[in-house]
Amino acid sequence: MKNRLVLLLGSCLLLGACTKHPVLPKFETCAIDTLLQGDGNSCRVEYRFASISNTGKSSALETIEQANLGYFFQLEAFTGTLGQAVQTSLTDIQTNYLPVGMGPSGREYEVSVESEGSVIDSLIGYVITRAGYTGGAHGMYGTECHTYSLRDGFELSLADLFSEAALQRLDEVIREKIAAQYHASTDDELSEAGFFPEYIAPTENFLISESGITFYYNPYDIGCYALGAVEVTLTPEELAQLCAE
Repeated sequence: MKNRLVLLLGSCLLLGACTKHPVLPKFETCAIDTLLQGDGNSCRVEYRFASISNTGKSSALETIEQANLGYFFQLEAFTGTLGQAVQTSLTDIQTNYLPVGMGPSGREYEVSVESEGSVIDSLIGYVITRAGYTGGAHGMYGTECHTYSLRDGFELSLADLFSEAALQRLDEVIREKIAAQYHASTDDELSEAGFFPEYIAPTENFLISESGITFYYNPYDIGCYALGAVEVTLTPEELAQLCAE
């Protein structure tokens, strides 16, 4: 896939050229709602997993499904079925947050995760959103994006999408767009708005759509929790200009 260039969305995105139409995924939502309990504590778990039901039609779809299972249920190097992923995840929650005899009782935790898949051209975009409370001063939330090739199941990174020169310019463009969104012309003003200027950079947490490419920054990625989530979108026209410079 690398180093083979085709035009997508009028931008400079790099994709593998296909000799035949890839099998399109059929998404089905698997819903799991359960209440875990232990030592007087509880954790409400809500999962909405967008599963690919026709993985038997394509090795690429099978590869993507396995990757999504690992990302969604936060299981490193996972191989197995959806049912096995669910059970492993619930066991991990029970072990990590509801251990017997390991602290005060009466705590109520919550874990909510949902995902959505979409197809654009020869790509699958997979978005996972998380929210919940598992201790600490406040709950947490975030958005996690993954982009795959339908041809071979390969997950795309920024290095697959942009040349080295374009990546260097992308760093500047993202900083400029953030500064404009928050009316901050200097690093000091960005800091006053809640940002950590030294951490502002292109992120691998991106989603490709007909609108272009959107970069997602979750709380604490480039700023304090109070700043909230930050999104930066580059349109196809902006991407074309970026790669032309």
